[in-house]
Amino acid sequence: MTPSLGLATYRWNNNIKSMLLLAAFPFLLLALVGGFFAAAAWVYQNGTPNGIDAGFFQGFGLPADTPRTVLGAAQAGLWAYWPLVVGMAALWVLIGYFFNDAMIRAATGAKAVTRSEAPELYNLLENLCILRGLTMPRLYIIDSDALNAFATGLDEKSYSVTVTRGLLAALDRDELEAVLAHELSHIINRDCRLLVITVVFTGMISFIAQMAWRSLRFSSYGRNRNRNNGGVAGLALLAAVLASIGYVLALALRFALSRKREYLADAGAVALTKKPDALIEALRKISGRSEVPHVPAEVRQMFIENPPSLFGLFDTHPPIERRIAVLRQLGGLPPEGESIIPPSGGNR
Repeated sequence: MTPSLGLATYRWNNNIKSMLLLAAFPFLLLALVGGFFAAAAWVYQNGTPNGIDAGFFQGFGLPADTPRTVLGAAQAGLWAYWPLVVGMAALWVLIGYFFNDAMIRAATGAKAVTRSEAPELYNLLENLCILRGLTMPRLYIIDSDALNAFATGLDEKSYSVTVTRGLLAALDRDELEAVLAHELSHIINRDCRLLVITVVFTGMISFIAQMAWRSLRFSSYGRNRNRNNGGVAGLALLAAVLASIGYVLALALRFALSRKREYLADAGAVALTKKPDALIEALRKISGRSEVPHVPAEVRQMFIENPPSLFGLFDTHPPIERRIAVLRQLGGLPPEGESIIPPSGGNR
């Protein structure tokens, strides 16, 4: 028996996660800024014979009477820059809300498609929307030979479904319908909203980390070019660490995304189409042919398939083989390699 999927609870959890990420976003950025000033002050202090001098604080526009300690530098940096950080966070949230569709289209190169340009694709999606009483999302196509698709958007005004041209060429009608049903299930389950928020936030965090790295490099170069090699090496190490902070935080935010979402979207596709075999065959065709190199990693986590990483720790999708096994269970099919026809002979 297939265990309960708990769709109502799952959707509620997605809504909660979205609100928590929105609330936590300014604090993550402030923690990043405070950590930057503390680390920069610590490295600067170790590279000077008499501790932190006034030149460090002047270089970052901090008050001259700031306590010349690592904690003092962190507190002064937060106090001086928190309005800018919070303002940038608010602005970025507004940009993400109003322009998330345009940002993702720019990142993927997706082009809008009309009914006359892709009648079968358009009609399949429209029929599925009618079946579930959904507003028709916008349709886009990525001009790539890869086999992939994704859904995105925060509300009915911005929901969209995107497929690659390679997917359209490789799948038959039933398989294409199953993939579209999978993407509609992501919309229904509120996965799209959480994914968009995560993509927008990781982009902002990476931007802040890069700004911090550049600020450190340019503000400290003139003061440290005549210092000992240890201080310069320490600053170079700090710059490298700061350059990777955005990437590390982006990985951390991925833990807000449950891999269960793909299983539930697969199950939703089966419930919509009543054709588990079609989605199974579509996933088989997609496997090994899903890579779209020009799309940023943050956006690839939205795809129906995102190839696994080396060790699998930060994979955003479960293995396709496991998804197929679950689909066979949902469809009442025997495990892979077993026949539904009982063997001949034996007890009668």
